[in-house]
Amino acid sequence: MDQPWGLSGPEFLKIYWIALGIALVFAVGVRFRLRASRGGEPARGLDVDELAYLAGGPRRVVEASIARLIEAEALRSTRRGTVSLIGKPKAVNAVDRAVLEDAGRYSRRTLNLLVPAVAQEKAVKDIATRLGELGMLIEPATAKRHLRVGVLPMVVLFVIGVVRWVNGIAIGAPVGWLTLQLVVTALLAVLLSRSGSIRCTARGDRALEAARSGDRVGELGLAVGGTVGLVALGGLSAHPDLTLRTALMAQSYSTASSGGGYSGGYVSTGSSCSSGSSCSSSSGSSCSGGSSCGGGGGCGGGGS
Repeated sequence: MDQPWGLSGPEFLKIYWIALGIALVFAVGVRFRLRASRGGEPARGLDVDELAYLAGGPRRVVEASIARLIEAEALRSTRRGTVSLIGKPKAVNAVDRAVLEDAGRYSRRTLNLLVPAVAQEKAVKDIATRLGELGMLIEPATAKRHLRVGVLPMVVLFVIGVVRWVNGIAIGAPVGWLTLQLVVTALLAVLLSRSGSIRCTARGDRALEAARSGDRVGELGLAVGGTVGLVALGGLSAHPDLTLRTALMAQSYSTASSGGGYSGGYVSTGSSCSSGSSCSSSSGSSCSGGSSCGGGGGCGGGGS
């Protein structure tokens, strides 16, 4: 049985490597194009909740809201990682209202239940929608669709290689190098079709970086400060009050329920807390808290 397409083994291998290189450049180009800024410059800066979403997704928005409500003395925290209402507070925005409504259903609401629950609320999803309209956030369905198109040439090349590989086995020809090419092609196709690392457009990255550096770049970002700004950009582990930070992080809610990700928004992310340091609460008892917490990576660390 002759080899198909009238090519010798070395000739086919050479052409395959060239074709794989072209397919790789195409797939990478699609990823860069996907993250490119679209539309004109936004007409306004971003508020703290929007920056929180860029930095850590829907969960970070809820964390910033909790910090804001505690600062406004609408919520109180305990060293067991729970929060409760103080009187009958009034919310200043939709996210705060959702947090207060959730916390108000219980005498003491644990953060490992409150945060993922509120993260799925419409008020948080609306933030993702606004960021998408500003050209700063990429919708998951859009990312998947473009990335699948990007790896399509690679998939076609893989199928052609499999046909050649099967024919080579049938005629007893050596297929070691071709097997390696197929494995490399399959790995590249899988890696380049994944959208997990694509979080924001380049504009979203610039806005987040401007906020973190404290600079204002046109209307791309808003320099944030204060407790709420620190939590919005760095998570609960960035709260400046050590006792309160330890209390808020007494339960590793981000580890216990990290599987939820961004199911209600535009970005898929996770977070992990590390315990191991301990601090004393104001009452004198020690509680184990996570002095450091990776709050989801955010757009700034996404890359393409």
